[in-house]
Amino acid sequence: MPNPQESKIEDFAFDYLQGYYTSQQGAKNVLISRSEKNKQGIEVEGMFTFKHPDNTIFLATVTFKNSQKLTDLLTAYKKQGLNKLRFLTPVLLLMLGVYASVQFKGGIVGLAVTCVAAVAGFILHTYLLKYYLKRRVNNLLDVLKMHQSNEQWLGLSISSLVFRNNNLASYFLKLCQRRGIGVITVGKRAKVVLMQEPRTNVSRKGDFLSHYVSEHSIRKAIQDNTILRVA
Repeated sequence: MPNPQESKIEDFAFDYLQGYYTSQQGAKNVLISRSEKNKQGIEVEGMFTFKHPDNTIFLATVTFKNSQKLTDLLTAYKKQGLNKLRFLTPVLLLMLGVYASVQFKGGIVGLAVTCVAAVAGFILHTYLLKYYLKRRVNNLLDVLKMHQSNEQWLGLSISSLVFRNNNLASYFLKLCQRRGIGVITVGKRAKVVLMQEPRTNVSRKGDFLSHYVSEHSIRKAIQDNTILRVA
């Protein structure tokens, strides 16, 4: 669990992303909303809406759901790597194999089979652990599939150092890239780091704002060129 003194991405993400869209896309009036729900009842923690010069509406979302679980997972892997208990698998297989070989007089052939089984057991256990961790990351990111927007962001309260020489963190970023998810982090120094930029999606019909309960009030504010920050 995060220490009370540690920086939380929730305290930095809104201002950072407002500045991001102001500088990257030249947005003049970015409407910032919190805790918006779509018409299916799914809540998104943050929403950024603005109007392009051609009057099309752009909508980006940011979520912190499952952020702590992802942070714990990536940090634990950085510190410990794969579970060390997997080394017990070949040891147990060797012990059982030797015992069986002695009992049934398997001789050299029995010992050879035991060694092969021990190595195979270790490889299989390692593979299953990696598969489990990757599956876990996939499942934690699935929440973003329910957020309709031109761009999706995920915020993590985690040091950027955790991503160095961390195979699971590399997989996480590649998965976010494949899914088009932008990633921002903040560590103890209270500095937001852009880890991954999002991919821009285009709505097949109308705009993404039509999926949200506050569509009409947000659309009116955007059309009136009003800068708002909705609590």
